Amino acid sequence: MTSLLSIGVVSILVSVAAFGYVMLQPELANLRSEQMKTEASGDGSQTTTSTPVYDAIERVLKTFGLKPFTEEELSLAGIKSSVTSVVATTLLIAFVAFAAGLALTGSFFFAFILLLAAPFLVKMYVGVRTSRRRAKFGLQMSETMSQFSSALKSGMNVPNALGSVAAEMEEPMGEELARIVNETRLGRDLIDGMKDTAARMDSADFLWVTEAVAIQRESGGRLSEILDRVTETIGQRNELRLKVQSLASEGKASAVILMGLPVAVGLLFLLINRPYMMPLFNTGAGKILMVISLVLYVLGGLWLRSITKVKL
Repeated sequence: MTSLLSIGVVSILVSVAAFGYVMLQPELANLRSEQMKTEASGDGSQTTTSTPVYDAIERVLKTFGLKPFTEEELSLAGIKSSVTSVVATTLLIAFVAFAAGLALTGSFFFAFILLLAAPFLVKMYVGVRTSRRRAKFGLQMSETMSQFSSALKSGMNVPNALGSVAAEMEEPMGEELARIVNETRLGRDLIDGMKDTAARMDSADFLWVTEAVAIQRESGGRLSEILDRVTETIGQRNELRLKVQSLASEGKASAVILMGLPVAVGLLFLLINRPYMMPLFNTGAGKILMVISLVLYVLGGLWLRSITKVKL
């Protein structure tokens, strides 16, 4: 047991050192921005910024055809890091989880479960970031359409009005509108770009605005008046959405407590009464119970999420 504890502690120290090497180097802090700024030179060559660790990860992903994340997925979540950087961070989290499990329980079985769970937790984190970003996008719709309508009334055309609003709004709205404007300047149809954004952000409200712009393009009329009516409807929907969220907040808080309580109690017992918990990790029956408990824990979490999530 002492040897396993030593191995776990050493593994944690190694993982911390690896994290410092991979993530905290000055040239890696701007890895994403440097990659985005990469330009083809006159002879067709390209300038890139990378490290041996990142190169090794990229080679492994290409060799086995693995693609745990995509640039689009990370962009939706508002994560500015590259796919390679996120994969490197995921591997480090998995290694730290394995080392911590080994140090706390002395069981390779439990440590291996934590190792496998880490990538799923990172994937879940990306999903949560995406959901929050989409929710914020929806809450910004009313203010955005008001500014859009005002810009049109001042004499701007639709692309220029969108560009003006994009410069004024915070993320994610400003970033998504800027994407539409940039794609339009490159020759893409405005309506197609707006429909793509509505699908990306899963926003029925933005789809309404897109359809209003499309109808105005085909039949004419004052788009600002149409947008004023749409803005009023969107404002009422957002007000109702906030009321529903406030009513559901108690259930969500209860779900968080119910999910966190077993983990907190288990860690507390590991710290204050370690021998009491060891049969769960060192015996066959204990390992079976742990697996069953984890499965039920995940199912319970999904069930709580489904009953506390309200979509209008």
